[in-house]
Amino acid sequence: MSYPVSYRRHLTGAVTVAALMVNAPAAIAQPSDAQLRTGIDDAILALDTSPRLKELSPEKKKQLVEFIIGNTLFVMSHEMGHGLINEMNMPVLGREEDAADAFAVVTAMKLGPTFSERILHEATMGWVLSSKEDKKEKNPIAYYDEHGLDLQRAYNVVCFMVGSDPEKHKALAEKTKLPEERQSSCVWDWKNTAWSWGEMLKRHVRPADQPKIAVTVTYQENQKYNIQARVLRHMGLLEAFAEHMADRYAWPNPWSIEARSCEEPNARWRQRNLTLCYELADYFTELFLSFPETWPQAQE
Repeated sequence: MSYPVSYRRHLTGAVTVAALMVNAPAAIAQPSDAQLRTGIDDAILALDTSPRLKELSPEKKKQLVEFIIGNTLFVMSHEMGHGLINEMNMPVLGREEDAADAFAVVTAMKLGPTFSERILHEATMGWVLSSKEDKKEKNPIAYYDEHGLDLQRAYNVVCFMVGSDPEKHKALAEKTKLPEERQSSCVWDWKNTAWSWGEMLKRHVRPADQPKIAVTVTYQENQKYNIQARVLRHMGLLEAFAEHMADRYAWPNPWSIEARSCEEPNARWRQRNLTLCYELADYFTELFLSFPETWPQAQE
């Protein structure tokens, strides 16, 4: 199944909406394993309404749900990077798309180690599969695109992880064949990026006595993408995302999140609105199902 190259550049992994913050306290709360399992189980039930997806094993359904949710959340985080840059009038040295990617990765890395690793592994998987699909469909490489190439973005995630803790992620570096000399420079890349985003955002953190800005969340009713809408609703992704972004930052204006059909797999920040297209989840589903050889093996 082929989708516009313009969307593929947005592929990435996940961030937990319960703690979408940069420079957050060390004791920041994140969802418990029980909460995560409950949300995933609810989303799996939604998959069972599709005759095609119902035939997948329970383990493959779980992997698919995690892949959809992870990539969807990171896309939202990427777009929120654009939102913060635009609404807070932040300077950007270099490409804004790279800055938005960095915001999403730095945010994920601020979480607890186990959850952040799962998040970022989904990120690299998304980009690798996207690159594989381009080769399979013989899509030309868009060197002119405002985003980096898929495999470059995948390696950036790996680099940040290795840079944050070289010893801990040594096996990941070896598995992805990240050269020794690049591993060394990744340490600086991580420190510089995390520090830069922290410095830019600290003046925009909401004081405890300042009221939260209003963020509205709406879902378009759409029979064609009923499953995608149900997965989003069951997980409460958009509501949690909105709540914590409003809680964390002193936004100058109200903004909104809308889940709807856009006739293309995409997400965008425009005119103080984050639009999440149902086609996005459909794309992630097809991407995952198109490469079964990449699925992790079920644990015995």
